[in-house]
Amino acid sequence: MNLNSKEGTAGFTALLVIAIVIAVNFLVGGLGFLNKRIDLTQDGLYTLSTGTRNILDRLSVDEPVTIRYYVSTEDRVMPPMLKSHARTVQDLLLEYQKASKGKLILEKLAPNPNSEDEDKAREDDLQGMQVNQEGDNIYLGMAIHAGSQKEVLPFLNPNEETALEYNISRAIQKVSATKKTIIGVMSGMPIMGSPMYPYQRQKGQEPWVMIQRLRMDYEVRDIPMSSSTIDSDVNVLVLVHPADITESAEYAVDQYLLKGGKVIGLVDPQSWIAQAYSGQQNPMTGQPGATINPSSDLANLFKAWGVAYNKSSVVADVNYRTAMQGRQNPTALRLPKEAMNKKDRVTADLQTVLMMSAGSFDVEKKDGIESATLITSSEASEMIDTTEAEKLRRENLSSFTPSGKKQILAVRLSGKFKTAFPSGKPKGPAAPKEGGGAQDDANAPKPAAPAPVVTAPATATPAVAAPGTPVVAEAKKEEPKPVDDGTIKESMNSEGVVVLFADADMMYDAFCVQQDPMTGGLVATNSNLPLVLNSVETLAGGGDLLQVRSRAATQRPFTKMDELRENVEKQFRPKLVERQAEMDKIAQEMGPLRVKNGQLADPGQIKKLEELMKKQTLIQREIRNTKKEQNKDIYFTESVITILNVFGVSLLVIAVGVLLAIRRRVSTAAV
Repeated sequence: MNLNSKEGTAGFTALLVIAIVIAVNFLVGGLGFLNKRIDLTQDGLYTLSTGTRNILDRLSVDEPVTIRYYVSTEDRVMPPMLKSHARTVQDLLLEYQKASKGKLILEKLAPNPNSEDEDKAREDDLQGMQVNQEGDNIYLGMAIHAGSQKEVLPFLNPNEETALEYNISRAIQKVSATKKTIIGVMSGMPIMGSPMYPYQRQKGQEPWVMIQRLRMDYEVRDIPMSSSTIDSDVNVLVLVHPADITESAEYAVDQYLLKGGKVIGLVDPQSWIAQAYSGQQNPMTGQPGATINPSSDLANLFKAWGVAYNKSSVVADVNYRTAMQGRQNPTALRLPKEAMNKKDRVTADLQTVLMMSAGSFDVEKKDGIESATLITSSEASEMIDTTEAEKLRRENLSSFTPSGKKQILAVRLSGKFKTAFPSGKPKGPAAPKEGGGAQDDANAPKPAAPAPVVTAPATATPAVAAPGTPVVAEAKKEEPKPVDDGTIKESMNSEGVVVLFADADMMYDAFCVQQDPMTGGLVATNSNLPLVLNSVETLAGGGDLLQVRSRAATQRPFTKMDELRENVEKQFRPKLVERQAEMDKIAQEMGPLRVKNGQLADPGQIKKLEELMKKQTLIQREIRNTKKEQNKDIYFTESVITILNVFGVSLLVIAVGVLLAIRRRVSTAAV
C-alpha cells in the first residue's frame, strides 16, 4: 500500500478509525472506563437510591450475592406490556451490578416453554403464568441468594413497579444479613392467626397481612397481653389495640423502653374489628368467643410521656371523609399526602392512609422528649363521642361544627424517657377495666368482613385500683431514689423512640390490601401497610430501605399536555359560559311561547318566538365557532409539542454537525 497516494491514505485512515472504535468499545464496554450514564428524568428513574447503595456497599467480596433473573423472551408467548416491564427490570439490575463493584453477580436466563431454563425457574420456585391452551407458561421473576440464604421474587407485577427497587434491595439485605431482627407483637385481637382445627374440619385463621409482611423480613415473636417482662433481644415492640392491658404489662413495656427498646403503639377509641371479632363462635368449643373491648389505651404510659388521649372520643372530618358501608362517613378518614409530614422518613413518600374511627393525641412538652407530628386531620374536624360515632355507621351526619384545629392522628416521641412507675413494679391483681374485662381470644375465627354493631359500646368508666395497688404518682423533678425491685427510673440512653397511631383498624386486611385479578396475590390499596413497615424499619435500624420504598413509575401521564390544553380552554371558557347563559335565558323566554295544544295564542307570540329562535341560532353558531377556535389552538399546541419531541433532538444533532463541518472547512481553508 502506497501511503503517499490518495488511496493509501484513505485505506490507512479507515483502518485507524476501525482500530479506535474497537479500542473504545473495549475500554467502555469491557473495562467500564468512562462508561457513565446521565439520568435526566424528573424522579431519577434510572438512579439507584442512597439506601440501595448503602446496602450494596455492605456486601462482602468473599460472599457475593447472585441474582438469577428469569424472563421469557419468545414473542409468541410474551405480551408486549410484560416485555416493556422486563426491559425496565433489566436496566435496574444492570445499575445494581455496576454499583456493587463486583459484589453482585447477575445471571439472565430465558425460561421459554420446554427449555432447560424453564426447569431451572421451577427449581427456583418462580411463578409461571399460563398464556394459552397448550399450557405454555411465561416467567418474569428472580431468585436472589448468598451462601445458604435465598429469596425469591416469583413474579414481578408491572402494577407494583414503584416497589421494584425496594423488593430487590430488601431481598439482597435479607440474604446478606448475618443476624435476624426480632419484632415483638402484643395485641388484644387475634392478629397472629390460629392453628387448624382437625376435629372440626375447619381451616385455621391466617395471620393479618401486616404480620405476614413482617415475617418476610424479620423474626416475629408473639408476646402475650399478660406478659410481665419483655425479652431484651426484641428490637421493636409493636402493640396493636392493647385492649384491657394490665398494669403489669404496661410496666413491662415501660422498662423495655427505658432499657433502649423501641415501641410502636396502635390504640383505638372504637375498634370496628374488635366489635366484629367479639362473640364469634370458637371452633374448638363451639361456644361464643370472648368479648374484646373496642377501646384501647396506655393510660399510665401516656401520662408519663406527656400524651393526652381520650378513648371515648373519635375524630370526625368532613374534608377527609370517605364512603364506608354505603354512605359517606366522616369518621372513616381517607387522609391524602397533604395530611402527612413530608419531612419525616416514615411518612415522606406515602400517598393515602385510611383510618376508621380514629382518636387523637395532644402532646405536652416533657423534659428530654422531642415530638414530631406524623399525620393530622384537616381543620374541618371535631371530636365526637363514640356513641355518636357509632350512629354515623347507620345514619347520615345531621349537624357538624368544625373546631378549626387539626387533630393529631400519629406522632413520634424521641429522647430520654422517665418511668411511668416511679413507685416500682405494680403489686397485687390487675386493676379492672371498663367493658367487662375482656380477654384476648386467640382462637376466634377471622370474620369475612367487619360487621357493623347495632348497639354502641358502653360508655367508658374510670378504672378502679385494686386493693393493695399503689397509687401512681407524678414523677418529681428531682432524681427519684433507687427502689429495691430494680425498677429503672429513666432511659439508659437518649435514643428512646415511640411511634403512636390513634387507630388500630387501619391494619386490618380489608382496609389495606385487595386481591390482584392478574396474579391472585394481595396488593396494597393505600399506604397503610407501608406506613407501619416504614415505622418498623426506622426503629429497627433499617432506614436504608425507606429511601427506596416508593419510586416513581416509568409510565407517566401526559400532565404537561393536559396543563397546556387546560390553559387553552381557560382562554375560551368565559366566552362559552357567557353564550351558554344567553342560551338558557332564551330557552326560558321561549317556554311560555311554545305551541300549546297545536295553537299559539296570538300573532305577537308567533313573531316573538321567531325572533328568539333566530337569536338562538346565531348564538349556537357563535358557540360552534368558538369551540372550533379552541380545538384548533389545542391541536396546534399538541402538534408543536409532538414535533419538538420527535424532531427536536435530531435537529439539534444536525445543527451541531453542520457547525462542526463549517468550523473544519474554515480551518482547512485557512491552512
